[in-house]
Amino acid sequence: MSTDVLEATVMLEALRVTELRLLLSQMGKSKSGLKKDLMKRVVDLLHNECNPELLSAVRELHKLRQVSKDARRSSKPSPVEIISMPACVSPENPQSPISVCTEPQMIKLPFYQTLDTILPPTPLVPMYEGAMQNSDFMFHLSVSQQAQIQNNASVECVFRICYSESIGVEEDQYPPNISVLVNHANCLIECTYSSNKLGTEPSRPCRPIDLTPNLYLTFTNRLSVLWGNFGKSYTVAVYLVRLVSSQDLLDQLRRTAVEQQELCRRRVSEKLRSDPENEISTTGLQVSLICPLAKMRMSVPCRAQGCAHLQCFDASFYLQMNERKPRWTCPVCHRYAPFDELLIDSLLCDVLESCGEDEEEIEYLSDSSWRATRHDKSDKNKERVQHQQIKHQVNCNPMGSVIVDLTQSSSDDEDFHKEETVSTHLEDKSVHFRKCGIVKTTKAKKSKNPGPKQLTKL
Repeated sequence: MSTDVLEATVMLEALRVTELRLLLSQMGKSKSGLKKDLMKRVVDLLHNECNPELLSAVRELHKLRQVSKDARRSSKPSPVEIISMPACVSPENPQSPISVCTEPQMIKLPFYQTLDTILPPTPLVPMYEGAMQNSDFMFHLSVSQQAQIQNNASVECVFRICYSESIGVEEDQYPPNISVLVNHANCLIECTYSSNKLGTEPSRPCRPIDLTPNLYLTFTNRLSVLWGNFGKSYTVAVYLVRLVSSQDLLDQLRRTAVEQQELCRRRVSEKLRSDPENEISTTGLQVSLICPLAKMRMSVPCRAQGCAHLQCFDASFYLQMNERKPRWTCPVCHRYAPFDELLIDSLLCDVLESCGEDEEEIEYLSDSSWRATRHDKSDKNKERVQHQQIKHQVNCNPMGSVIVDLTQSSSDDEDFHKEETVSTHLEDKSVHFRKCGIVKTTKAKKSKNPGPKQLTKL
């Protein structure tokens, strides 16, 4: 097994970032970070778990990677399935079939419900030498597709693009210097670049590009994609989708993704189950009723299926946040938490309805019951009263004497009757420090030519 692990570690060097992320997602680990972080995470899994499925997945990805490299060296296209698409023909030869890559699958987007496929996943193939490439596609809308766009304002025709050199589900990723035109009209692309370096890809998340404003409903449409070729392969597709709002997803969660109270109580009992080998046992678990994202009281508590914690977050605010910027990351454990894995905690919903509005935290007990935890605010009240008293004394007697204890840092050999006077011209005062602990403040005479600070010993 050690030889297999060493061989797999060497194979990991040839994999790309997307393939490393795929391995980590299959193992339920975090996909964030640079390539060196992903490499370290996969290597740790290989050495610690030695999972045969992980080893076979690494070998398969490495084999596909080598096949892709050999295909590019021999100037042959990568192995794809040739499918004849009469509705989607290339502009140069209308009768020629289009090579469609069946390996990559674009990730499902919760806010875009796919109604139909207009242009199936098709690889972007460089046509000539140079960094900037231009790929053209032709497609025509069917009668039903035209009717859906005309009769429903939430139905759009969108363009999506992702990597094509790895297997599994792929997130949307724009190539460098991308520009999309439909019928010679530019389409709006919202993207940001992390640097001005040549060949830099736009930062994720990359949203689908809306083609609807420039479409011909009854005529053939010409789609032109200008992109930078810097050694990476991409796959494009055009879909007919219906836009879904965060409120629609919240209603769907309430209908189909509510976890039963028995399962919730069982999870609490498992967390509080005593371990005979451990001398310390947990008698209660505290759960906050405040959403870690909104910093407000939760209304619809939820968490992902893979999350091991009891703490929930507000589903409504979580969906609204991902509608603006889709990240789908759990705010508690920071693991990937997509919409399909969200579950509403029915037990915590009953707790929110039962306890008062001023309660911010509860504690689950070993018998799956709960109680509200109240923090003692007497100390805070005492501090507030003391602060107000000190402030009142200072306001009433701002020039009064202040007692300063300097005897603790003094030695027995020091002369306690010595007195030092410090004259400063920053303030029109002279301050007398006496070792007995009393500080007197007297008015100093003004000097016409103020000089530096003077130290006079009496």
